[in-house]
This record gives sequence, C-alpha cells and structure tokens, in this order.
Amino acid sequence: ISYEHKVSASSSDIQWLVDLALGNNAPEALYDMSMYSIEYEIEDPRGFIDTLSGLVSFPVDHTKSFPVASYQHGTTIEDQNVPSVTGMSMSNQEVSLISMIMSSSGYIIMLPDYIGLGSSGGYHPYIIADTYPPAITNMIRAVKQMSGEIDNENSFMYNNQLYLLGYSEGGYVTMAAVKEIEENLSDEFNITMSFPMAGAYDLSGVMVDLMLSEEVYPDPYYLPYFILTYIEKYELGEIEDFFKSEYANILPELFNGNHSGGYINSHLPSIPIQMMTDEMVNDFTNNPDFPFRLALQENDLYDWTPQSTMYLFHGIIDESVPYQNSVVAYNKFLENGSESVFFETLEESYGGHAEAAPYCLLGAYNIISTVHMIN
Repeated sequence: ISYEHKVSASSSDIQWLVDLALGNNAPEALYDMSMYSIEYEIEDPRGFIDTLSGLVSFPVDHTKSFPVASYQHGTTIEDQNVPSVTGMSMSNQEVSLISMIMSSSGYIIMLPDYIGLGSSGGYHPYIIADTYPPAITNMIRAVKQMSGEIDNENSFMYNNQLYLLGYSEGGYVTMAAVKEIEENLSDEFNITMSFPMAGAYDLSGVMVDLMLSEEVYPDPYYLPYFILTYIEKYELGEIEDFFKSEYANILPELFNGNHSGGYINSHLPSIPIQMMTDEMVNDFTNNPDFPFRLALQENDLYDWTPQSTMYLFHGIIDESVPYQNSVVAYNKFLENGSESVFFETLEESYGGHAEAAPYCLLGAYNIISTVHMIN
C-alpha cells in the first residue's frame, strides 16, 4: 500500500553501534543501509482484508541483488513497540541490531509487525498458527513490489534466496510460516534456510505442563495473554470462566496495548496457575475434550515434515519456553522422515530465555553466512 523512509546509516556508523552492543561478536558492516516502514494488505484466515505494517532495511548498492531475510520478532505487549514504529531506536535493540547487522552484511531484511500490532487493528492473535503466515508471505510480496516502485536513487534488487528466522514468539511464527509455505505455497516461495528458535511448538504438551505447574514463572503475563487470545479466537466463553474475579476484572485494562510486560507482571501472582479458577483447572486437567485443550492441539507445530534446511536453536535452561518444545519437534520431524533438520542446543552457561537469544541469533547468522549469495 505505502512505504515511508525512516533512516539511512553509513557502514561506519553501523559498525560503531554494533561494536558497542556486541563487542568481539560484532560482524563486519560492509554496506550502507536504508530503512523504510511499509504497509501492505493481507486476507486473514477469516477472509477479511486487513492492513498490516512492518519494517524493511536493505544494503545501498544499485549494482547487486541480495537475498531476502524475514525476521519474526519476539513477544511484545505494547502496540507501539513494534518494528515499523521503533525502527532504529535502541529502545528496541532486537529490531535495531538485527536490521543493522543484516542489511549492512548484504541482506534485504524485513520485520513484520503481525496482525493486531502496528497498523493492524483489533487484538493480536498470540500463538495461533494460521494467523501468522499471511503477515510474512504478503510482506515478502510487498517488499518485492516496492523494489520495482521505489525511485532509482533508493532502489534495491533481490535474488532468489529466502531466509526465515525468529526467536520466542518469532520462533513459533517462523515454524508456522515454513509449514504453510512448504505445504501450500512452494510454487511461489523457495526457502533457502530457516531458523525457528526457542518457540512453543508443543502447546498441548510441554506448555500445558508448564501452565499447570505450581512453580514460579519469570513472566506470568504470558499465561493470560495467551488465554485471552484463545478465548477471543475460539469463542471459549467469558473471562470469568477462566480467571478468578480479582484478575478477570483487571486483565482487559492491563492488556489494552499501553502497558509493558513488567508493568503487567507487577499486578499478577508469580505462580500463574493461581490466577485461574478451580473449575477451569479441573476441567482442563481431567477432560480430554475440553475446548481450550482441543484449541491448543490445533495449534501444535511439531507433527509435520519440513523439506527445506531448518536449524532449531534452544537454550537447555530456558525458563520461559522450555527446551523440550524443540526436542519434541526435532524428534517428530526425524520420525516423519525429514532429512535436513538440525538441532543446535545452547548449554547452561549461555543462560535462560533472554540471555541465550543473542547467541542463538549470532549462531544463525554465522550459518546463513556460509551459503549467503550476492549476485
């Protein structure tokens, strides 16, 4: 629909910023960068047309064509804390560093905001598999269209390599996108390599066990964010059917898109199951046909057969999205006959969910670099 220039940066400025953030791990910045926010249309799974937004950065070199890489960001609660809005702001280091590193290394790097975030209205369907692929595939189409419409001075060219990568929610999104592309869009998109990292692929198993546990959880807001989305999407009932009244009364306001995860956490118990009604926990535990349980099974992402090269990354002491999610997925992929799926584990010394993220991303970057092609 539209695009708007946000910022340009020289390779020397990018190198200085990346060195500051990553020290000896910083890759070399080879190209100047140009960054744009972009709006594009999708048809969502219900058949409605929606306007989505995202961010795209690319190397400034009119003589070469570069691979397209799509990075799927992690969980965000705030409507404005998304790639198309934050851009190069260091308040969102995930977005700014990935944009700078990838574009200055010779990639057209796009970062979709997702449905319900950025320009898109309504709620964000958090961890619901079929809502994510249109945001990625249509943004790829829009970026390619943009390359032919942008003025010559700022133009860019793409080649036929395509990389998909993401961490946390973005790991789940990446897995959903690869599955949809390989099963239904392989005549249009050819995935060179994908990197689903630290995603919740086994919702009805590993994540349920975590939800039902009586253990302290570092980010208790994940649970209501997740459940509120499923109540909305699958019409599972009223908030009061799931949450105790003291939480049911405050959750809609807490999740209005204006509050940070830390702020929401401060209003919630550190053991998430303590928010739930006894009836809901009992039904969920004992009824295999409980609608919420069936909805989770529908959104599991491990029982299929990836065809393109895929690297799963996960830290073994991930306290937010347990490492077993990737173990279950990897083992099932092998059982189903996948021959090009690899599993990279990060040992305890790399830390938990947030601490391991930069190492996963650098690991993915280093693997991509071995097959990266510029024409």
